[in-house]
Amino acid sequence: MPFFAAILALAAPGAAAPPPVEAEQPGEAMVPATNPGSWVTNDDYPAAAMRDEREGTTGFRLTISADGLPQQCEVTAPSGHPDLDATTCRLLMERARFKAGRDAGGTRVGGTYSNRIRWQIPDGYQSQLASAGFSVDEARASWPRGPLPLPAMQGIDLEPLYPAAARAAGHEGDVHMDVSVDALGKVTGCSVAEGSMSPDLDKAACAVMRSDGAFEPALDSVGKPTSGVVPALFRWVLPRADGAGEEAPRALRKFPMTVPGSATMSVLVDAEGKASDCSFTGELTEGAAVSPCDMFGGKQRYIPFRDANGNPVGKRVTFRSELKIEDAATTKEAAPPSSP
Repeated sequence: MPFFAAILALAAPGAAAPPPVEAEQPGEAMVPATNPGSWVTNDDYPAAAMRDEREGTTGFRLTISADGLPQQCEVTAPSGHPDLDATTCRLLMERARFKAGRDAGGTRVGGTYSNRIRWQIPDGYQSQLASAGFSVDEARASWPRGPLPLPAMQGIDLEPLYPAAARAAGHEGDVHMDVSVDALGKVTGCSVAEGSMSPDLDKAACAVMRSDGAFEPALDSVGKPTSGVVPALFRWVLPRADGAGEEAPRALRKFPMTVPGSATMSVLVDAEGKASDCSFTGELTEGAAVSPCDMFGGKQRYIPFRDANGNPVGKRVTFRSELKIEDAATTKEAAPPSSP
C-alpha cells in the first residue's frame, strides 16, 4: 500500500476550474507533459507530519509559462497543515511539467492548471519501520528536536545484511546506538550505546545506518536545520522459516532496572487547575532522559482540588519512589516453614 494517495485529475470533483486567461487564452487546456504520479512520490511525506499522523487535502493552482514550466503555485484550498501545503507547492514547482498551449494563431502560450493533492498515511507506519529493523529509542530525549527517520528506510531489507557469523550462531539482539546526522540529513557517524552481546550485530547495525540511513535533519531552537543525534534502537531478528520446528534462540536482554536509586517529583496545581513549579530529582531507569515534569508539568491543566466547602484550592503534589537491588535470599532463608 502506498504511503499516501496523490489525487491529480484534471477537473477533479470539487477542484477549482482553471480561471480564464484573457489576452493569452490557449486554444487547448494545459495538460501535463510528464506523469503526474511522479510529481509526488512515496518518500515525500513530511516526516514530522507522518509522525504526528496529520493528513489532509491541498487544493492548488499552478501558473504555467509558454515553455511549460510552473511559474507560481497558489494554495486554493488549504489542508489545515502548513507543512503539507508548503510541500505540495514545493514539489509541484520542482517536478511538474506541461505541454505548451496554443492560441488561435498557433503561438505557444501559457495558462493555469488546478487540482488537488491528498495526503494520507496508511495504518501501521511505525510498525513497518520496526519490521525494517529501525525504531526511535523514545526512552532517551533529543532536544530541541532530533532528526526524524524518512519513510525510505522502510525499504531496508535485513536478510542480506544479517552478519553470516551471527546468523550461523543463531544470534539475535537489540543494538542501542547514537546516530549522528548532519544538517542535510546525511548520517555522519554511529556509535553503540548499549550492545546486543554480539559484536557482529553491533558493528552491522551501524554499518546499515551509514549506508541506508535516511533522515530529516534536526531543527534548532528557531526551527532551522542543524546537526543532531538520534538515540536509536536497531533490532536484529532471524527470519523464521514457515513450519520450522525449532524456535531460534532468543536474544539476551539487559534487565531495564539495574541501577539503585530514588526519585522525587513535586508539582503545584493551583485553584484553576494549572500545573506549574514542577521539579524532579533522581533517576530510576538507567539511561532515562524523560522527566515526569514533561508529562505532568508545563502547560497542563487539571480539575482543581477542593476544600471541605467545595471551593477550588491550590495543592502541591509530591511523589517519591525508590529502586533497590538486593541479594537474593538463600535457599534456606527462602524455604517456607515446614508443616507441623
